[in-house]
Amino acid sequence: MGFSPDRKIDTGSNAVIATIPIGQGPEGVAYVPEAVPEGGAPNLQPLGAAGQSSTLTLDGPDGKAATQVTLFDQGVLQTLQAAVTGLTPKKPYVLALSADPKGAGPLEPLAAFMTNPAGAAIVNAVGPIRQVTQNANAAARRSLVIVEGKPGETGAPVQTQAPR
Repeated sequence: MGFSPDRKIDTGSNAVIATIPIGQGPEGVAYVPEAVPEGGAPNLQPLGAAGQSSTLTLDGPDGKAATQVTLFDQGVLQTLQAAVTGLTPKKPYVLALSADPKGAGPLEPLAAFMTNPAGAAIVNAVGPIRQVTQNANAAARRSLVIVEGKPGETGAPVQTQAPR
């Protein structure tokens, strides 16, 4: 899957002033009210599925919510953004999918990350995440977990998806 170029537009002249070789979903379109005197709104339409989001939480070992996960619909895929807290500072971790709600057994890594000096991180991933975390078929359902380590060298689960 590729990204289309991200174009920067000068709203004063309504001209493209720069093209960046990769695009980002949230930067795809920005509407500036009254940026052009007339004709600026005819092709605007509601976001549809892209405007929908859902949230999950991951609990720490004490059972308290430690991480907020938001899934933004992008059609059949979702952009996942996790505001991770409550981990050991400056350590590597993996956000993964697990068939076991407690994170035991094989993992499907989504993103590797390193925490900041406060033990927090912002983690992003893209995939059919809602379909596997909310699947009606229990055998196909996966839970989000955070484990210590790096992909291929994971340790114990430190946060697990809270029951819905």
